[in-house]
Amino acid sequence: MRHEHVLRGYAFGLRPVALEDAAFIVDLRTSGAHRTQYLHAISPDVSLQEQWITRYLARENDYYWVIERLDTAVPEGLIGIYAVDTAAGRGEWGRWILKQGSLAATESALLCYRIAFEVLGLREVYCVTAAENQQVVSFHESSGLIVTGTLPQHLPLGDRVLDAVQQSCDVSRWPHVRSILEPRAQAIARRGTPSGAKTAIND
Repeated sequence: MRHEHVLRGYAFGLRPVALEDAAFIVDLRTSGAHRTQYLHAISPDVSLQEQWITRYLARENDYYWVIERLDTAVPEGLIGIYAVDTAAGRGEWGRWILKQGSLAATESALLCYRIAFEVLGLREVYCVTAAENQQVVSFHESSGLIVTGTLPQHLPLGDRVLDAVQQSCDVSRWPHVRSILEPRAQAIARRGTPSGAKTAIND
């Protein structure tokens, strides 16, 4: 969806994905099979990614951002809120992938929630994670999300179909989640923000 929602945090910020980001997206999402095992596969053809972005920009209720370092404007990852049900006031967040070595996980999640609740005015956001991706499931749990569903044989990835866990934060729980994530983001910003090669987080 073509939008202008930009948000700056302590060390990182979110800006809308543009057509010019196609090569970055392809590189991030296709490098290192062991790092992208929980991501839906995409073609390494940049022109096909440009076509996908063009369709995305025309699609309603779908928001996609590049995660950038504030001090350098260097892209560190991607994140999105999509499948937004405006009547129900809820949407799914994912498409979450960061460079290996990036410290943007905590703050990018915080910024995603801020946009969901404070900019888009949603009442609930949820994420769906492969059950065996325990690192990400644990991250969401430690951030204050609650499990709202277990989804057997839900995620088709390559030649496998994986069980999934749905974890949610509603607007009443958002202050609690923010009280957990914000101090962590501030501490990380004080330490610095190194970046490196690619790694996948969640999709």
